Amino acid sequence: MRFYSKFLTIAGAASFSVMASATPLNDYNLILFGDLNVSGGSGHIEGKAFIGGNVVNASVFAQKEPDNSTADTVKVVGNFKSNSGTHIDAGYLAYEGTFSGPANICNGTDMGQSGCLKKVTDGSLSAEKVDLFNVLQAESDYYKGLASSDNTALIGDMNNKKFSYTGGATDLVVFNITADQLTGPQWSLDMDFATALNVVINVSGTSFNAGTTKNGTNSFRNNFNNVLWNFYEATTLNFGDSWYGSILALNATIKTNSNLDGAIAAKSYAGNGEIHKGSWDYTPPTVEVPEPSLLGLMMAGLGLLGLGRLRRRR
Repeated sequence: MRFYSKFLTIAGAASFSVMASATPLNDYNLILFGDLNVSGGSGHIEGKAFIGGNVVNASVFAQKEPDNSTADTVKVVGNFKSNSGTHIDAGYLAYEGTFSGPANICNGTDMGQSGCLKKVTDGSLSAEKVDLFNVLQAESDYYKGLASSDNTALIGDMNNKKFSYTGGATDLVVFNITADQLTGPQWSLDMDFATALNVVINVSGTSFNAGTTKNGTNSFRNNFNNVLWNFYEATTLNFGDSWYGSILALNATIKTNSNLDGAIAAKSYAGNGEIHKGSWDYTPPTVEVPEPSLLGLMMAGLGLLGLGRLRRRR
């Protein structure tokens, strides 16, 4: 199990101060804490996937991972239901629950029809689910707490909108908008990055239905690995057209029949679009993370060790 931290210091009775060494959105193409339900045969996930619930229906995984990969490219805490169109193109499928359906899914792994299946019995995937959620929740909270950067504005008319930045920052630029501001008839969203390397767009509101709104302009297409959409309040997201940029929406069900380009972290996914391999690799500064159960055990173990030494001294 990987912890996304370089060092840990006690920040309170129930939290740690964590300096992230890499966000999980740089490791996984798709992270879900509930179920994955692909409604058609084109629901490809090109990178690594972590599914905290069940895979109800699936298509093709790990298309863009190295053919000779020995990594667990698909991790499933719950049950995995295979069908005739399910393929693992690279690496292993690790699962804690049950596997059912056709077993000839190891399409590109050269491991035989079922050679890429790996049953996990030590609870490590469940522990990683807790760790992933805590870290990503802390990151989402950190971003939503940031004020809009100077010299930022959402400009344009009812048909074309642009995220405009005219400052000189070379690292992170932040926009804060509402879901209503993001939605509009025939909107084409553009972005002026100026000198900024990374952009976070915090979107408030419990739901977003893109409809005909799309952000497939060259600015987003060419820089989608440098954009994070933080839907920190959303419970429902519906993308009607291809969408560019990583998505952080831990409480939301994503529904789409179009492609998503970037790393995705959400509650669940139901749709028929492809999730194209992308990443978000910005490292936030120190953030407060609720104490994961395994970290609690580690601290408890250190306490018992100290108690044992004290007793021996007596």
